[in-house]
Amino acid sequence: MIYSKVFLKLHWGFSVSVPSVSKSRPSVYLPPPTTLIGALSYGKYRGYDTVLVNRRLGSPAYNLLNVKAAASFSKDFRGTYIEDIVRNVILYFQRSERKTDPKYRYGVIPSGKVYSPNGKLNVVYVTDSIDRSELERLSWSITRIGCKECLVSVEDVEIGEAKKVSGKVRTRYYFPDNVKIIDGKVEYVEFWNEKGFLWGSESDRIRYALPIITYPLMSVEVEVEAKEAYEVGGEYVVFS
Repeated sequence: MIYSKVFLKLHWGFSVSVPSVSKSRPSVYLPPPTTLIGALSYGKYRGYDTVLVNRRLGSPAYNLLNVKAAASFSKDFRGTYIEDIVRNVILYFQRSERKTDPKYRYGVIPSGKVYSPNGKLNVVYVTDSIDRSELERLSWSITRIGCKECLVSVEDVEIGEAKKVSGKVRTRYYFPDNVKIIDGKVEYVEFWNEKGFLWGSESDRIRYALPIITYPLMSVEVEVEAKEAYEVGGEYVVFS
């Protein structure tokens, strides 16, 4: 197994909608694994909105399903979560008789965002399905996290061997909620699983534990009992 640790600088912050939202769009506190894998796939599949997956349309990110991903804020990160009131298209949510009426085309809705101009985000990818040179190239090719306005700059990329471990470890990266927590506080959220890469069907949700403080928004370290974890450059990421 190899890993890529990507050090990202946020231009203003990011926004990634929580599962099953429509008109109201609160955001998660940290970008989920599916978002991170989508960001990694952009350097390889730029210009392709869809691909065929077993005769079904899906996201190009589906081709990177063997990549595990996790994120945390850098140690000096400080941010805040807000919900802006923005003008947005709401035509999709109208009854059929309203869809031709211009007054129902736009609405003012709350849109969740994590604000931290120049804040740093650390992302780790672990895989045995991509060779080292391609993983490094794709890591340097990341341009955004979340919606198209969520631009990021890659400040550095670290590539190395991911050593598999188990037992008690300390981590700042999020992990599934079935991992036993020994010490530390977390916030629980739901993310989509990888079935969300296929169009036309709703995927399952996975509950995750985020080692964070919500105000000011920052990552903290927790101790857990891991079944599957990896040492990545002196840190640990936990997947079960």
